[in-house]
Amino acid sequence: MTKIGDRSRQALEDIRDGHHREAYALFLVGVILVVLGLTNVVSSTILLSAILLALAFLVFHTASRASDTKPSLDQVLNGRDSFGTFSELLPGVRDLRIYGPTAVGLLIYTADIRRFVLHTGGHVRVLVQSASPSALALTAIQLDDNLDLEHTLLSSLATLAKLSAEPGFSYRQLPFNPGFSLVITNADDRDGCVIFESHGFKDENIADRMHIVIRRADSPRWFTYWVTRFEAMWNAAQNPADTGALFTSRLRGNVRLLAGSVGAARSTTARSAY
Repeated sequence: MTKIGDRSRQALEDIRDGHHREAYALFLVGVILVVLGLTNVVSSTILLSAILLALAFLVFHTASRASDTKPSLDQVLNGRDSFGTFSELLPGVRDLRIYGPTAVGLLIYTADIRRFVLHTGGHVRVLVQSASPSALALTAIQLDDNLDLEHTLLSSLATLAKLSAEPGFSYRQLPFNPGFSLVITNADDRDGCVIFESHGFKDENIADRMHIVIRRADSPRWFTYWVTRFEAMWNAAQNPADTGALFTSRLRGNVRLLAGSVGAARSTTARSAY
């Protein structure tokens, strides 16, 4: 009796709170149909039709609830290992927008960017970090130290300068690091997609960063949000500096630093001789 009482109280609480009302309604209908069938109040044809109707509603409701089920968080939050190569993303892309501090992980696919996007009449816009010492110093604090940020950025700028000769390609430099990277494809089309990558802080491995894929069809709101953020970043960015002059300036600085180190070493050796 205790179990029956507990079940009854649970049923009343569910109905009061709006939980599983359809299940309780079907149970009640089933009880009524059984009673009507046993007492021969209704014909077997009507009884069978009512049973089929209840069963059809149950199937429909179950299917609709299944389609409303949200994916687990682990299905939404991914890592770089969850993706294939960047080249696999490019066929069919007419509009490609990229931001990364150096974007080196994507610029190694320059030939595929040309082949699949630029040479088919598409457009590409790339944002990278400013090469100013102050901007690089602040970015280096946040990012992992598995690569030489300055030399990697200068290499990327050289690649971007070559790509800028292609019709439909442009790039700019952002004077700050917003703490994330973006890849956007076909921003104005229904098949548009955003890949958001969080930079975290001092990751041990660049592959550890969290990724979120947002398709326009799945979330028009957040898709539009990140497309708009890219446009804001693009408007805040600076036109590219003379990469050749930048290389020359950095080279001269390194030569002076090396010369100073050699001079100091010679001075120390001369003093030690006395």
